[in-house]
Amino acid sequence: MPKDEQGKVRVAGLLHDIGKIGIPDRVLFKQEGLSQEEWELVRSHPAVGADILAKAPMLADIIPIVLCHHERYDGRGYPRALAGEAIPFAARILAVADAYDAMTSHRPYRAALDKEQALQELRDRAGTQFDPGIVAAFETVVQTLEETSAVAL
Repeated sequence: MPKDEQGKVRVAGLLHDIGKIGIPDRVLFKQEGLSQEEWELVRSHPAVGADILAKAPMLADIIPIVLCHHERYDGRGYPRALAGEAIPFAARILAVADAYDAMTSHRPYRAALDKEQALQELRDRAGTQFDPGIVAAFETVVQTLEETSAVAL
């Protein structure tokens, strides 16, 4: 991936959930299941984020990534129900990275998974929720980073 595209993914990774600013904390941190109305609020955050970013013309290239980071490879995501290659490549990368981060982080409603459990979840969802090629590449990167860290110790 060219360096400028890498930079866009990095910036999108930092800003992808900016649309959550409009979701009340009582919904974001709710420990029990969400109501239909609450789910609609949560599902609106990519579009709200895109609207916020549209106010800064220098971030125009980031908008499609932020807007599409909850699309699913099988077309059952949101907000546009895009599938496969119709989802911007950078958004497919961000979807995998964001899911891994979410799974390996503690949440009010569940404990964090360890790295191997999270990687297995990604593998299990490859081809449905996630782009299988990106999952495979992500797994290679995680393993390489672990090996590099082990050698450095």
